[in-house]
Amino acid sequence: MSSYFNAVLSNKEIAITVDNSTIKTITDKKGNFSVSLDSIIEEGITIYLVGKKDKLPIRQNYPIFFKENPSKFIVISDIDDTILVSHTKTLVKRFFITLFRTASQRKVIPFTEQLYNFLNKENPNFFYVSKSEFNLSPILAYFIKYNELPEGPLLLTSYLNFLGLISTKKDKDFKLNKIKYLIKNSFEKKLILIGDDSQRDMQIYTVIANEYKSLISSIYIRRTNKFISKIQQENWLALKATGVPSYYFENDESFSNYYKNQKKY
Repeated sequence: MSSYFNAVLSNKEIAITVDNSTIKTITDKKGNFSVSLDSIIEEGITIYLVGKKDKLPIRQNYPIFFKENPSKFIVISDIDDTILVSHTKTLVKRFFITLFRTASQRKVIPFTEQLYNFLNKENPNFFYVSKSEFNLSPILAYFIKYNELPEGPLLLTSYLNFLGLISTKKDKDFKLNKIKYLIKNSFEKKLILIGDDSQRDMQIYTVIANEYKSLISSIYIRRTNKFISKIQQENWLALKATGVPSYYFENDESFSNYYKNQKKY
Protein backbone atom coordinates (compact mmCIF):
# COMPACT_ATOMS: atom_id res chain seq x y z
CA MET A 1 0.00 0.00 0.00
CA SER A 2 2.85 2.37 0.80
CA SER A 3 4.01 2.35 -2.83
CA TYR A 4 0.93 4.36 -3.81
CA PHE A 5 2.24 7.23 -1.66
CA ASN A 6 5.80 7.24 -3.01
CA ALA A 7 7.04 10.03 -5.27
CA VAL A 8 8.57 9.14 -8.63
CA LEU A 9 11.63 10.63 -10.29
CA SER A 10 9.70 12.78 -12.75
CA ASN A 11 11.06 15.09 -15.47
CA LYS A 12 14.71 14.45 -14.55
CA GLU A 13 17.65 14.16 -16.93
CA ILE A 14 19.38 10.84 -16.46
CA ALA A 15 22.46 9.19 -17.96
CA ILE A 16 22.34 5.49 -18.79
CA THR A 17 25.63 3.62 -19.06
CA VAL A 18 25.45 0.46 -21.17
CA ASP A 19 28.71 -1.44 -21.59
CA ASN A 20 31.10 1.36 -22.61
CA SER A 21 28.59 3.89 -23.96
CA THR A 22 26.39 6.49 -22.25
CA ILE A 23 22.96 7.68 -23.39
CA LYS A 24 21.09 10.64 -21.90
CA THR A 25 17.34 10.95 -21.72
CA ILE A 26 14.62 12.57 -19.57
CA THR A 27 12.05 10.77 -17.45
CA ASP A 28 8.40 11.65 -17.99
CA LYS A 29 6.01 12.89 -15.31
CA LYS A 30 5.44 9.32 -14.13
CA GLY A 31 9.14 8.49 -13.89
CA ASN A 32 9.24 6.40 -17.08
CA PHE A 33 11.94 6.47 -19.71
CA SER A 34 12.78 4.45 -22.79
CA VAL A 35 15.76 4.29 -25.13
CA SER A 36 16.57 1.98 -28.03
CA LEU A 37 20.02 0.77 -29.05
CA ASP A 38 21.22 -0.78 -32.29
CA SER A 39 23.97 -2.80 -30.61
CA ILE A 40 23.71 -6.00 -28.56
CA ILE A 41 23.99 -5.41 -24.81
CA GLU A 42 26.50 -7.74 -23.18
CA GLU A 43 26.24 -6.55 -19.56
CA GLY A 44 23.80 -4.77 -17.26
CA ILE A 45 23.03 -1.07 -17.12
CA THR A 46 23.85 1.71 -14.67
CA ILE A 47 21.76 4.86 -14.26
CA TYR A 48 22.87 8.25 -12.93
CA LEU A 49 21.19 11.58 -12.43
CA VAL A 50 22.98 13.99 -14.77
CA GLY A 51 25.42 16.04 -12.71
CA LYS A 52 25.55 13.47 -9.89
CA LYS A 53 28.35 10.96 -9.30
CA ASP A 54 26.47 8.31 -7.36
CA LYS A 55 24.48 5.81 -9.40
CA LEU A 56 20.78 5.39 -8.68
CA PRO A 57 20.23 2.29 -6.51
CA ILE A 58 18.25 -0.68 -7.81
CA ARG A 59 15.32 -1.22 -5.46
CA GLN A 60 14.03 -4.52 -6.80
CA ASN A 61 15.19 -8.02 -6.01
CA TYR A 62 14.64 -9.10 -9.59
CA PRO A 63 16.88 -8.85 -12.64
CA ILE A 64 16.83 -5.60 -14.60
CA PHE A 65 18.83 -7.12 -17.44
CA PHE A 66 17.79 -10.11 -19.53
CA LYS A 67 20.16 -11.38 -22.17
CA GLU A 68 18.38 -12.93 -25.12
CA ASN A 69 18.96 -16.65 -25.54
CA PRO A 70 19.24 -18.25 -29.00
CA SER A 71 15.87 -20.02 -28.87
CA LYS A 72 13.65 -19.46 -31.90
CA PHE A 73 10.61 -19.01 -29.63
CA ILE A 74 9.30 -16.09 -27.57
CA VAL A 75 6.58 -16.56 -24.95
CA ILE A 76 4.38 -13.56 -24.14
CA SER A 77 2.23 -14.19 -21.10
CA ASP A 78 -0.48 -12.30 -19.27
CA ILE A 79 -0.28 -12.23 -15.45
CA ASP A 80 -3.61 -11.58 -13.70
CA ASP A 81 -5.84 -14.67 -13.73
CA THR A 82 -3.31 -16.36 -15.99
CA ILE A 83 -0.44 -16.93 -13.57
CA LEU A 84 -2.25 -16.19 -10.32
CA VAL A 85 -5.88 -15.61 -9.36
CA SER A 86 -6.48 -11.85 -9.22
CA HIS A 87 -10.27 -11.46 -9.66
CA THR A 88 -9.73 -8.69 -12.22
CA LYS A 89 -13.47 -8.53 -12.90
CA THR A 90 -14.33 -7.83 -9.25
CA LEU A 91 -12.74 -4.62 -7.95
CA VAL A 92 -13.31 -5.32 -4.22
CA LYS A 93 -11.86 -8.84 -4.39
CA ARG A 94 -8.91 -7.62 -6.44
CA PHE A 95 -8.05 -4.91 -3.89
CA PHE A 96 -8.39 -7.33 -0.97
CA ILE A 97 -6.12 -9.97 -2.51
CA THR A 98 -3.56 -7.43 -3.74
CA LEU A 99 -3.29 -5.57 -0.43
CA PHE A 100 -3.71 -8.33 2.13
CA ARG A 101 -2.27 -11.50 0.58
CA THR A 102 1.48 -11.88 0.41
CA ALA A 103 3.09 -13.25 -2.74
CA SER A 104 4.01 -16.50 -0.94
CA GLN A 105 0.34 -16.99 0.08
CA ARG A 106 -0.84 -16.85 -3.51
CA LYS A 107 -0.65 -20.04 -5.55
CA VAL A 108 0.34 -20.59 -9.15
CA ILE A 109 -2.58 -21.56 -11.35
CA PRO A 110 -1.88 -25.23 -12.24
CA PHE A 111 -2.75 -24.62 -15.91
CA THR A 112 0.02 -22.04 -16.20
CA GLU A 113 2.58 -24.02 -14.26
CA GLN A 114 2.09 -27.09 -16.47
CA LEU A 115 2.07 -24.97 -19.61
CA TYR A 116 5.33 -23.27 -18.69
CA ASN A 117 6.92 -26.66 -18.01
CA PHE A 118 5.76 -27.80 -21.43
CA LEU A 119 7.07 -24.68 -23.19
CA ASN A 120 10.41 -24.72 -21.36
CA LYS A 121 11.50 -27.66 -23.50
CA GLU A 122 12.64 -25.13 -26.11
CA ASN A 123 14.10 -22.68 -23.55
CA PRO A 124 12.17 -19.69 -24.98
CA ASN A 125 12.57 -16.04 -24.02
CA PHE A 126 9.74 -15.10 -21.63
CA PHE A 127 7.98 -11.71 -21.44
CA TYR A 128 5.19 -10.81 -19.01
CA VAL A 129 2.79 -8.15 -20.30
CA SER A 130 0.05 -6.86 -18.00
CA LYS A 131 -2.05 -3.78 -17.35
CA SER A 132 -1.19 -4.08 -13.66
CA GLU A 133 0.57 -0.95 -12.43
CA PHE A 134 4.28 -1.05 -11.66
CA ASN A 135 3.56 -0.58 -7.94
CA LEU A 136 2.84 -4.31 -7.95
CA SER A 137 6.17 -5.30 -9.51
CA PRO A 138 7.80 -6.34 -6.18
CA ILE A 139 4.88 -8.71 -5.47
CA LEU A 140 4.88 -10.13 -8.99
CA ALA A 141 8.67 -10.49 -9.09
CA TYR A 142 8.72 -12.28 -5.73
CA PHE A 143 5.85 -14.52 -6.85
CA ILE A 144 7.74 -15.52 -10.00
CA LYS A 145 10.97 -16.21 -8.09
CA TYR A 146 9.26 -17.94 -5.14
CA ASN A 147 7.41 -20.33 -7.45
CA GLU A 148 10.44 -20.84 -9.72
CA LEU A 149 8.62 -19.65 -12.82
CA PRO A 150 10.63 -18.51 -15.85
CA GLU A 151 12.05 -15.03 -15.24
CA GLY A 152 11.54 -12.38 -17.87
CA PRO A 153 10.88 -8.66 -18.24
CA LEU A 154 7.77 -7.35 -16.49
CA LEU A 155 6.07 -4.94 -18.89
CA LEU A 156 3.54 -3.12 -16.69
CA THR A 157 1.68 0.18 -16.76
CA SER A 158 3.10 3.27 -15.04
CA TYR A 159 3.37 3.80 -11.30
CA LEU A 160 0.16 5.13 -9.74
CA ASN A 161 -0.36 7.36 -6.73
CA PHE A 162 -3.30 6.63 -4.43
CA LEU A 163 -5.64 9.01 -6.25
CA GLY A 164 -4.66 7.42 -9.55
CA LEU A 165 -5.38 3.98 -8.13
CA ILE A 166 -8.99 5.01 -7.60
CA SER A 167 -9.65 7.20 -10.63
CA THR A 168 -7.11 6.57 -13.41
CA LYS A 169 -8.35 4.87 -16.56
CA LYS A 170 -5.52 2.88 -18.06
CA ASP A 171 -4.76 2.80 -21.77
CA LYS A 172 -6.93 0.02 -23.19
CA ASP A 173 -4.36 -0.57 -25.96
CA PHE A 174 -1.37 -0.87 -23.61
CA LYS A 175 -1.00 -4.65 -24.01
CA LEU A 176 -1.66 -4.59 -27.73
CA ASN A 177 0.98 -1.93 -28.34
CA LYS A 178 3.56 -3.63 -26.09
CA ILE A 179 3.09 -6.96 -27.86
CA LYS A 180 3.41 -5.29 -31.26
CA TYR A 181 6.63 -3.63 -30.08
CA LEU A 182 8.04 -7.00 -29.00
CA ILE A 183 7.09 -8.59 -32.31
CA LYS A 184 8.71 -5.82 -34.34
CA ASN A 185 11.93 -6.32 -32.37
CA SER A 186 11.90 -10.11 -32.21
CA PHE A 187 13.80 -10.70 -35.47
CA GLU A 188 11.21 -13.08 -36.95
CA LYS A 189 11.11 -15.42 -33.95
CA LYS A 190 8.01 -17.54 -33.40
CA LEU A 191 5.61 -16.32 -30.73
CA ILE A 192 3.50 -18.21 -28.20
CA LEU A 193 0.75 -16.15 -26.53
CA ILE A 194 -0.77 -17.08 -23.15
CA GLY A 195 -3.79 -15.43 -21.54
CA ASP A 196 -7.24 -15.94 -20.06
CA ASP A 197 -10.84 -15.03 -20.81
CA SER A 198 -11.42 -12.62 -17.90
CA GLN A 199 -10.54 -9.42 -19.80
CA ARG A 200 -9.47 -8.66 -23.38
CA ASP A 201 -6.76 -11.25 -24.05
CA MET A 202 -8.70 -13.11 -26.74
CA GLN A 203 -9.58 -9.86 -28.53
CA ILE A 204 -5.99 -8.60 -28.39
CA TYR A 205 -4.57 -11.93 -29.53
CA THR A 206 -7.07 -12.02 -32.41
CA VAL A 207 -5.74 -8.68 -33.66
CA ILE A 208 -2.16 -9.93 -33.30
CA ALA A 209 -2.94 -13.24 -35.03
CA ASN A 210 -4.56 -11.51 -38.00
CA GLU A 211 -1.69 -9.04 -38.38
CA TYR A 212 1.26 -11.38 -37.71
CA LYS A 213 -0.18 -14.79 -38.56
CA SER A 214 3.05 -16.25 -39.94
CA LEU A 215 4.90 -15.45 -36.70
CA ILE A 216 2.42 -16.93 -34.21
CA SER A 217 3.14 -20.54 -33.27
CA SER A 218 0.21 -21.05 -30.88
CA ILE A 219 -2.18 -19.31 -28.49
CA TYR A 220 -3.30 -20.69 -25.12
CA ILE A 221 -6.33 -19.30 -23.27
CA ARG A 222 -7.36 -20.25 -19.74
CA ARG A 223 -11.06 -20.36 -18.90
CA THR A 224 -11.73 -18.57 -15.61
CA ASN A 225 -15.36 -19.53 -14.97
CA LYS A 226 -17.47 -22.65 -15.20
CA PHE A 227 -19.76 -21.03 -17.74
CA ILE A 228 -18.76 -19.15 -20.90
CA SER A 229 -20.62 -15.92 -21.59
CA LYS A 230 -21.94 -14.98 -25.02
CA ILE A 231 -19.17 -12.40 -25.44
CA GLN A 232 -16.48 -14.93 -24.47
CA GLN A 233 -17.92 -17.39 -26.97
CA GLU A 234 -17.88 -14.76 -29.71
CA ASN A 235 -14.30 -13.80 -28.83
CA TRP A 236 -13.23 -17.44 -28.96
CA LEU A 237 -14.84 -18.03 -32.36
CA ALA A 238 -13.12 -14.90 -33.71
CA LEU A 239 -9.76 -16.13 -32.40
CA LYS A 240 -10.23 -19.59 -33.95
CA ALA A 241 -11.20 -17.98 -37.26
CA THR A 242 -7.70 -16.50 -37.57
CA GLY A 243 -6.38 -19.96 -38.42
CA VAL A 244 -3.63 -19.77 -35.80
CA PRO A 245 -3.45 -22.92 -33.60
CA SER A 246 -5.42 -21.84 -30.51
CA TYR A 247 -6.51 -23.71 -27.39
CA TYR A 248 -9.21 -22.79 -24.87
CA PHE A 249 -8.95 -24.99 -21.77
CA GLU A 250 -12.03 -25.59 -19.65
CA ASN A 251 -10.02 -26.38 -16.53
CA ASP A 252 -6.58 -27.37 -15.33
CA GLU A 253 -7.36 -31.07 -15.77
CA SER A 254 -8.22 -30.59 -19.44
CA PHE A 255 -4.80 -29.07 -20.03
CA SER A 256 -3.15 -31.96 -18.16
CA ASN A 257 -4.74 -34.40 -20.61
CA TYR A 258 -3.60 -32.28 -23.56
CA TYR A 259 -0.10 -31.87 -22.13
CA LYS A 260 0.44 -35.63 -21.72
CA ASN A 261 -0.07 -36.22 -25.43
CA GLN A 262 2.11 -33.39 -26.74
CA LYS A 263 5.79 -33.73 -27.69
CA LYS A 264 6.35 -30.31 -29.26
CA TYR A 265 4.62 -27.05 -30.06
